[in-house]
Amino acid sequence: MPGFDAPRSESSEDGPTFGDRHLVALACGGSSEAFDLLIERHLPSIQRLCWSMLCDRSDAEDAAQETFVRAYRCLNRYDAERAFAPWLRGIASKVCLQTLRKRGRRANRELSLEDSFYEPAAPEDEGPSQRAIEAVRALSQLKDTYRLPLALFYLEDASVAEVADALGISQGAARVRLHRGREQLREILMSEREVSDVQA
Repeated sequence: MPGFDAPRSESSEDGPTFGDRHLVALACGGSSEAFDLLIERHLPSIQRLCWSMLCDRSDAEDAAQETFVRAYRCLNRYDAERAFAPWLRGIASKVCLQTLRKRGRRANRELSLEDSFYEPAAPEDEGPSQRAIEAVRALSQLKDTYRLPLALFYLEDASVAEVADALGISQGAARVRLHRGREQLREILMSEREVSDVQA
């Protein structure tokens, strides 16, 4: 690939691969190809995170794009001692929180089946299970206070410390929100299943 003169960090059966830190270093040195690879690598998870936070496909796509724009502008402030993915999630979380503030009160709306679970996937992917659709629908009914920590923790495998850092709260507050969010999510799912059983 043109522009990649630095030593390759790893190799696999599919060819050479580059670690995130190595790509960031190349991008800081002016390599647009390196940053394009970072986007390609992390875009699906950032889109998924933004959708789970915003519950709107258009807003999620805009937020994901803005995340990478801000990340590019802030690359020189990235601490190479930290993993890149949590740093990027922190930027995405802040973008989503700003979007929610601009939106004001989140309107209660029913999600269509098409929009009930958005996750970029390979063409051969059979799609989400009914259980996953139910879980994401229930997640969208939670207040932002509880939905955002749960989205980070369960959909993006963020640690409690990373959730706290992304949302600008203490780890204790993050644990409380996760606990209360789980309880509310469980109640919503149980209620929906009871309704479904009655209708059946």
